[in-house]
Amino acid sequence: MSHKIYAPNIHLFAFHLRNVSSSDSQADRDYDSKLLWHKCHDIFAKFQIQQTLDLREVAEGSRIALLNGATKENILLPLEGKLSLNNGKGIRITGQACPLQIYDSYALGLNIRIPEVENNQKTEDVDLTVFNYFNPDQCFLPSKINSNINSSLGQILLLTAWLPQKQVQDSHVWKEIADQCVQNFMGEKDKDNCPPLYQEGQLFDSPIFEYGIPDQSQDYGQIFVWLFLGEEVNGNYGARAEENFCLFYQNFIDLFFYRQKVIKAYQLSREVYSDAYQGYQEIKKIINETTGHRLEAYATTQSQDNQSLLSEAELLDFKKKLRILPKLDLNYSDWLRQLESYSLTMKINAHNYSEKLKQVKEKLPKDEDLSFLSVFEHKISPTYQEQIQINLSYFGHSSALLDKAISSIRGIVEIEQAERDRALEKALRDKEEADRAREKKLERWITSVGIGLAVSSISSQSDAKQPLEAILIELDLKGFLNCPKAEDQPCLSYSVVFVLFHILIGVAVGVGVGAIAVFAAFILDRIIHCWSKLSAKGVGSREQGAGNRE
Repeated sequence: MSHKIYAPNIHLFAFHLRNVSSSDSQADRDYDSKLLWHKCHDIFAKFQIQQTLDLREVAEGSRIALLNGATKENILLPLEGKLSLNNGKGIRITGQACPLQIYDSYALGLNIRIPEVENNQKTEDVDLTVFNYFNPDQCFLPSKINSNINSSLGQILLLTAWLPQKQVQDSHVWKEIADQCVQNFMGEKDKDNCPPLYQEGQLFDSPIFEYGIPDQSQDYGQIFVWLFLGEEVNGNYGARAEENFCLFYQNFIDLFFYRQKVIKAYQLSREVYSDAYQGYQEIKKIINETTGHRLEAYATTQSQDNQSLLSEAELLDFKKKLRILPKLDLNYSDWLRQLESYSLTMKINAHNYSEKLKQVKEKLPKDEDLSFLSVFEHKISPTYQEQIQINLSYFGHSSALLDKAISSIRGIVEIEQAERDRALEKALRDKEEADRAREKKLERWITSVGIGLAVSSISSQSDAKQPLEAILIELDLKGFLNCPKAEDQPCLSYSVVFVLFHILIGVAVGVGVGAIAVFAAFILDRIIHCWSKLSAKGVGSREQGAGNRE
């Protein structure tokens, strides 16, 4: 069933940072600080609006109207255009534009409507499908695919319409009318493709509906439908909702601005949370790979012996992880810092929202019901802030564990490396001592051989009648040696046994000298050792005696 409405309006409230965050270098190069004004002129062209925004440059940091020639009483640019219909006909439209700077951001309040009165005559009621013509080419949606508004802080769309008298009292159709307003505005035939209803209530005695989940980034943003309930007096409609909306129009801009600041900060915090969670999982995986049972086994085994526990490959892997973990820790700390920054942004702007709403309440009767606007103050924003605090608590604890893990792994690597260095030093020292021992042994062997050869030479040159031969004669060995007669050469001078005999004499003498040298060195070492002990004992006795005398 199609419903009739009167004087439909579309209000766009879009917000855009003057300057992007300095931490995003890519965005710094591509960022368009004038995006709202460019998109506004694009919308003007679709509605055949001839007026243009003539803006002035102002310093950042204040809330100020940007129209050239704007005064405190008049900061709006009146608009006139045409709403093109499919049948080729057009409907005259009017509206207004309100470009502002709000501290660090730009704000655009843009209204396009079918006027209530034209030529002093009430305009006709129109079908709900007219909202489809209020959004040609989806120009009012923040879709990134269509490259439409896409402001950095997001936007809020408010659709308003008067209900004819016969529908004012029929409350069960209000939601149905609101649903059809959204469906026609988005050009969707299937209701399931439209944003879901988030909340509904009353504001200034008229029903209002909010569509879309605030903390989710969506192509349609947040859409409100406000149906004005009023009475016709002398041919003119009148409603408290419409009157108060016009009266507090600037306050609504500020309320929506602070609201979007909180929502955008929370949306960005979810992206950071996702990065931090993935980083945490990566860190956890690395810690489990490098520690776990290894840490326990290492502590147990290392206390029992000094044998190296890690293989060369494991030690290299530990060192690699030590290079990776600090970088991950740095990224992790940056994510925590960003979460804290977004938490502070949300806290500040939630406070500003509450203060602005308080100012509105002070200008209204005490019994005025603003609970629909207070939901964000008392429920939505606190939920977001609490969620970030939970994230910070969780990741903050994980950061402490990461620091401990890095310290533990670094300690293992340092201990292992120290053990390996000591083992290498001991091996080098043992090798040096073994080399010196071999050199000494070789020296003794050379000395012994030299002495033996010398003795052998001397022995071989001695006369056969020398005492050695006399000894052999006395032992009656000359016959055994087959010696010649006495008048001939000495027997030992001509026999092979003679030669071997002299060599054996040299070897025996050499070995004997070597043994005597080794024995003498051993005796000398023992004497020196005993003398050192006796000297130390004597000194100790003298010191003890001196102490007793004192």
